[in-house]
Amino acid sequence: METLKIDRVSVAHNNRLAIKEVSLSVKEGEIIGFIGADGAGKSSLMHAIAGVIRFEGEISFQGVSYRSPAEAEKLKSIIGLMPQGIGLVLYDLLTVEEHLRFFSNIRDIREDEKFSQYKQRLLKMAGLDRFVDRRAGNLSGGMMQKLSLICTLLHRPKLLILDEPTTGVDPLSRIELWEILDQIRKEEGTIVLVSTAYMQEAARMDRVLLFDNGEIIAQGHANELIESVRDMAYTLTSASDLLSMSTLDTTYSLEPLDAEHKEPTLEALFFVNALQKNRLLPLIEITPRDGNNGFSSVVMEAIGLTKKFGDFIANDRVDIRLCRGEILGLLGANGAGKTTFIKMLLGLLPMDGGELNLLGKRIETTWDRQTLKSSIGYVSQHFALYNDMTVRENLLYFASMHQIPMDIALRRIARYADELGFEGYLHAIPTELPLGINQRFSLAAALLHEPVILFLDEPTSGVDAIARAQFWQLLVALKEKWKIAILITTHYMSEAEFCDRIVLMRDGSKVADETISDFYQMHPNAQTFEDIFLEYYR
Repeated sequence: METLKIDRVSVAHNNRLAIKEVSLSVKEGEIIGFIGADGAGKSSLMHAIAGVIRFEGEISFQGVSYRSPAEAEKLKSIIGLMPQGIGLVLYDLLTVEEHLRFFSNIRDIREDEKFSQYKQRLLKMAGLDRFVDRRAGNLSGGMMQKLSLICTLLHRPKLLILDEPTTGVDPLSRIELWEILDQIRKEEGTIVLVSTAYMQEAARMDRVLLFDNGEIIAQGHANELIESVRDMAYTLTSASDLLSMSTLDTTYSLEPLDAEHKEPTLEALFFVNALQKNRLLPLIEITPRDGNNGFSSVVMEAIGLTKKFGDFIANDRVDIRLCRGEILGLLGANGAGKTTFIKMLLGLLPMDGGELNLLGKRIETTWDRQTLKSSIGYVSQHFALYNDMTVRENLLYFASMHQIPMDIALRRIARYADELGFEGYLHAIPTELPLGINQRFSLAAALLHEPVILFLDEPTSGVDAIARAQFWQLLVALKEKWKIAILITTHYMSEAEFCDRIVLMRDGSKVADETISDFYQMHPNAQTFEDIFLEYYR
């Protein structure tokens, strides 16, 4: 039975059309996926359906029509919206239990025995029943997302709208989130609209919609969409065909190439669409750094590094070595200790045990690390940019922090803006930028002082496939041209394939440290690195 109908809906932001006369019908119990590049219009349509922004056109749900947020009020009791961003609806100082009480009060839910049983069931499904007294600020990213989801489910919505609920969430937690959604839609008949940057999740959806420039340009089951681009994906070649587009491991072309075909994933839709719209990926060109460095080949070595928070051991005697010209992937479930480890390397958290050597220097005091800051770059999990300054002003500020002379700073900013493709955004503020552009500008801020080591904490979370491909081309170019050492965390298991070495962490400890080829030799039945990852966490 059709219960949700979107009829010629359009959304505009500051005179820019974000959604153009989109029409769509959804049946009870269906899960519909929204995919597309940053700024394609997914969030705008979701917010229009949720009745929280103005729109043109008409939406009807369960026989009730609305043309504005005011008219949508009568349906808010059966609509649930989880906006994009880890923990965006949470309060750091409230515990898990206090959040459930707070959201049930907002929804005016009667706290009877039936509701208590439902609440406990949600907690158990989310794996949070043992953490009801833990503050949200002390939860991992995956736990935050699961708490946000069950807070959105408390009033038993019949229309559930989730804007990238799994962004920044590890593969195991993503599986658990999808099990919750599947169970809710089957038991409650709930319609679920969900946007995602993880293409593997598309197989769990009844239908996938591909958005581009405010329009739905393709839709169908994931297998149908993959089949439509199968003949356009090839094993990477050196062919310089103007009608082709290459990532680090695949070439896409509208015309036949003299190369073997490669099994495509749903991400191929992004690249084929870009080709059809003549949006070729610009070549990444990294010019030589201004200066040279004489540091030894081993630029970071942690021996038995330990961090405790009271009785909780966040990092337990971790040994990791990083060399020049190497990309090291630090992977693990949310709460495994990856970010804590990076913060100790940076001096943002004190070490409680072990030994750390950076750039040939034994780190024992804050001053030891202070003298090395000019050789270290960092992009945090949540981009540390100033939203009341333009991109150009942010970069000038970071240059002044590193005491870079103004003439050199201006030259480097102009160079990075051109090479990284954000020249047209220099006078915009960060909140106005697509995630992919924000990511590049954040990387430019970390590169201004030409570091020897670069620490990147989940820099690609929530970024679309093309922007991630460009980002990894850039990292490889930095490794090869600058011989820079890169330590990166990510929850996109496909990105592990582009690392020289992978360290897996679990419950604060290192459980594996191998090259990609060695991992596959040790796990011969694995089809993807995600299969290998899950073997360590199940």
